[in-house]
Amino acid sequence: MLAHTEPGLFARLVERLAPHPVVVHVDARSRGDDFAGAPRTTCVHERVAVRWGGFSVVRAMLALYRTALEFAQPSDHIVLLSGQCYPARPVAEFADYLATAPFRQHCRTAPLLDGAAAEGRVLKRWYFDALPIGPGPAYLARAMLRRGISELTPRRSPSVFGDIEPVSGSQWTALTADCVADLLGKAEDPRWEGLFRTTLAPDEMFFHTLLWNSGWRAEVEDPVLRPRAGRITSDLTNFHYVDRMLRGTRTLADLPAIEASRMYFVRKVASPRSAELLDALDGRT
Repeated sequence: MLAHTEPGLFARLVERLAPHPVVVHVDARSRGDDFAGAPRTTCVHERVAVRWGGFSVVRAMLALYRTALEFAQPSDHIVLLSGQCYPARPVAEFADYLATAPFRQHCRTAPLLDGAAAEGRVLKRWYFDALPIGPGPAYLARAMLRRGISELTPRRSPSVFGDIEPVSGSQWTALTADCVADLLGKAEDPRWEGLFRTTLAPDEMFFHTLLWNSGWRAEVEDPVLRPRAGRITSDLTNFHYVDRMLRGTRTLADLPAIEASRMYFVRKVASPRSAELLDALDGRT
């Protein structure tokens, strides 16, 4: 789990995930002690200061996976969640789904180098770690500088990827521990960081591309790379209900749509706006 805010919501989520163990990476810019002490929880010691949209998110995921592999058996699924996800159905049902699904790796993808607008995520140059989003007196200046760099500097050539097919999808995946261990071995190659360090939201590309360009591709739901055909990240979720434009916080008004989706988790939730929704979900799960 990647967490950075709302330790009370984090503790509630850990309780709902029982009896399964939780490994959590707490953003280095947050107070780690606020998230300590939850049952069945191991905290990652190698904490990263995470910046939205930057490669720092991937570094946090790498640290999280390394710690998770200390506990997981090869056939266990390592399910990646955020501290602002919440079960929409009984967790036991989700565990059964992972155990019985005809595919082992839950990582839906779409191509990036297909001439669509998504190409800009990997061919333009983005610097969200050096020029982070967020409040402060330099917010507008940072945003303008980021945009200027992305639009005015020369684009990278698709040839930088060589025979690698870059793909993207939802960050929130469920991969078996043997798959994660193998991908981590490949991720140590500095070339991979070089390919994605200046991309936009590499957390939605890095592991997806590693998997897609490996033998593990045969274990995803659909091992044929379909055209993007207008699909966006929210259309590629694996087990989450999300707002299609990834905007706002889910509230009680979203409950009918969440239930109709039959997805196992919902995001993004936050206190206090989601309080009634979380109570309702608890009553149903």
